[in-house]
Amino acid sequence: MAKRKPYRIILYFFFRFVAGLLYLLPRPVLMKLAGGLGEFAYHIVARQREKALDNLRKAFSREKTEHEIRELAKSMFKHIGFTAAEVLQFPKLDAKRIEELVEATEAVRVYNELLSEGKGLISITAHIGNFELLAGVFGVKGYHGAVLARRIYYERYNRWIVGLRSGMNVRTIYRDRASREILDLLSRNEIIGLLPDQDIDSLKGVFVNFFGRPAYTPVAPIRLALASGAPILVNFLIRKPGGRYQLVIGEVIRPVVETTRDETVQICTEKWMACFERVIRQYPEQWAWMHDRWKTQPEQKSESVLDSEKHGSLISG
Repeated sequence: MAKRKPYRIILYFFFRFVAGLLYLLPRPVLMKLAGGLGEFAYHIVARQREKALDNLRKAFSREKTEHEIRELAKSMFKHIGFTAAEVLQFPKLDAKRIEELVEATEAVRVYNELLSEGKGLISITAHIGNFELLAGVFGVKGYHGAVLARRIYYERYNRWIVGLRSGMNVRTIYRDRASREILDLLSRNEIIGLLPDQDIDSLKGVFVNFFGRPAYTPVAPIRLALASGAPILVNFLIRKPGGRYQLVIGEVIRPVVETTRDETVQICTEKWMACFERVIRQYPEQWAWMHDRWKTQPEQKSESVLDSEKHGSLISG
């Protein structure tokens, strides 16, 4: 570990230097450069490219040709470049600039209606479009809340990313020991943002259908809603032509136990994942396909990972 530390420091300062140069560029120039770098990454980052291609084949092998799948993967890398570049320019964004870049009139109305209930709001989205900016849209507008995130292994990088979020009035809550803090936040009628679209086998989850395959899916959104009474809003910040965004509102989910708690968690998780799939199918080039979404399979889970009453955490396993 010690031998790798100098390498991490050098790499970190190199990235900060490059980020500083990119920050100075006008947005049109930055986006053109970011798209080119993303496409370049598609050709040189073989491991991530092959992961993305494999997952795209699993999802679209019956609908798209191999050429179409490869072009889709290339477009995805370009969108990742766009997102990374935009995150680096977060310090340039204020309320006026957000209004220019993001169409969110309907979304703001829905957020206000749900927050008027006084139970807080659980906002869930996928790694699609500019998911980091979604929370920032409301942070800059003066709404209070936080995002749930995994701590980055290298603390300098972690502080950097957390600092970019906090500059847009978005706090970061770490996944370890997060349940109490999230429930307190919701009790203050604030917003918690979750990204529950990945296969993380250390978290409690259930298997739901995703592109025709069983996908291990976190149950934290539903469990938090049941514990707090807060509604769940499915929403996505989608990149549109011309460099602007639209905040797309999906379903509002209000879990209620009518039979058993486990069945409620299963049904409601299936509901929001179906909404995720519809939007990902509509904008497949904007979702992070290099994540191994179907890594965990039912045969690997010999018993239910739903929480029993004797366990305390609503988030972790």
